[in-house]
Amino acid sequence: MKEHIVRIRALDSLLFRDGRPFGNEPGALTARSLPIPPPNTVAGLLRTLIGNLQGVDWEEVDRKRIFSEPDVYGPLPMRGDEFVLPAPADALVVGEPPRVVRLLPEMSLRNGEGCDLPDYYYGVRPLLAAVPEKEKPAPGYAFWQWKELCPWLEGETPKPLTKIAPPPIDRRIHVGIEDGTGAAKDTELFTVEYRAYEERDDNSLVEWSLVAKVRTNYTGVISGVAPFGGERRLAYIEPYTRWLECPPSLRDRLRTARYVRMYLATPAYFTHGWLPGWLQKQNQNGAPRIVGTPPELEGIMLRLIAAAVPRRTAISGWSLRPSCFGPRPVQWYAPAGSVYFFEVLEGNPSILADKGWLHSVSDGKYQNGREDNGDRPRQAGFGLALWGVWEPQGGER
Repeated sequence: MKEHIVRIRALDSLLFRDGRPFGNEPGALTARSLPIPPPNTVAGLLRTLIGNLQGVDWEEVDRKRIFSEPDVYGPLPMRGDEFVLPAPADALVVGEPPRVVRLLPEMSLRNGEGCDLPDYYYGVRPLLAAVPEKEKPAPGYAFWQWKELCPWLEGETPKPLTKIAPPPIDRRIHVGIEDGTGAAKDTELFTVEYRAYEERDDNSLVEWSLVAKVRTNYTGVISGVAPFGGERRLAYIEPYTRWLECPPSLRDRLRTARYVRMYLATPAYFTHGWLPGWLQKQNQNGAPRIVGTPPELEGIMLRLIAAAVPRRTAISGWSLRPSCFGPRPVQWYAPAGSVYFFEVLEGNPSILADKGWLHSVSDGKYQNGREDNGDRPRQAGFGLALWGVWEPQGGER
């Protein structure tokens, strides 16, 4: 297997549907786009491009199911020449001028106190922040630069924080067309909200792009123009050299850490919704707790302390296989930016930097029981994790 790093650059405004209804009825006349495509959309783009470069007979593939699909890791957004990632859910930006407030598990709880949502108490702690009642979250901090997120994972607070909103919306009005005459249909106006992957900043244009890593048997150059997302709009794929590596300072912190954080750089598929299937509930021989080992990271045992998980993300898609052509059913994912707080019970946490960095923590066939295709979310890049450290503030340790 050879690893390729590629960069995806939009040639026009792009459309990545967000799963909300779109049709000729009140409240559904606008097609809205996600700011960043889900990993399966990027995986489909790159797998199709690689197959075309190899000269694959897609009809034979559909008939015999013989195509070996490359593993894809991504997408990692870039704004200009800087990696930018979804804002971590354990951070609040408040006040004027804006400042960053850290959410931490409340450890100073008495016996029986804690968080029992959505299940029986298993030692999960609530997340609290010292924020005055009158202060509200500041808008526009949807993404963080990597140079700001990296210190945050090490337990430091970036000052000041760069304000980065999602790629701007390119809103266009359309009209329904009669198939027979080509004339406009009466009362059939609708709106499509694309994402423009460039924005104006200080009188200059700043380009958004996406970076992904591909592991495949194909040894040639992965490059070309291909349709991407809804309406088959075009993007250019080119070889790239940069990738997010675990910095030495964070690697050193993880090596001796007792408390670690798991940050989702891409949405993750878990069989229990917000809760990874590789975490198990234990209530024998001591206090109830939730423990487990991330996929393919044998040798370390983690205990879940708390989780900051925003509203769930709807992921769907469209199958182009003739045998199952049409929309795929909607599935719900833990969104990118979610943060899970753990205590290391056993093992050396340095494995999180050595093998777990941008490694998929999504549930696979051993969690969902589907031997034939249970690892597909992991192979498409869902649940790529970055790891950081944290320290309890008071209370039990």
